[in-house]
Amino acid sequence: MTPCHDSQAALFGAPADTAEVTRTPARRTAPAAHDAALAGDCFGWLAALLPPPSPPVCGGCGQAMALPASAPVLWACPACHPQEVAA
Repeated sequence: MTPCHDSQAALFGAPADTAEVTRTPARRTAPAAHDAALAGDCFGWLAALLPPPSPPVCGGCGQAMALPASAPVLWACPACHPQEVAA
C-alpha cells in the first residue's frame, strides 16, 4: 500500500482508545424556525426583485388570464370564469 492509502484507511478504522472520542449531547429544539426557513419564507426579497409573470392566453377565448387574489398561483380567464377571478 502507498502512504496515501494508509492515511485513508485510518478514516474508516475504529479509534484505538474510545475514551478519547469526544461526544456532543443531543439537544431538542423546536422545529418551527427550521420549518419556516425550509418552506421558503426567506425568499420574499427575491420575489420582490422579479418582474410579474406574463399571463398565459386562454385556450377558449384567447384573452389574457389573470391571477385571482384568493389563489394568486392559479391563472383564471376573466371572460370564461369571471367568478373565479373576482374571488
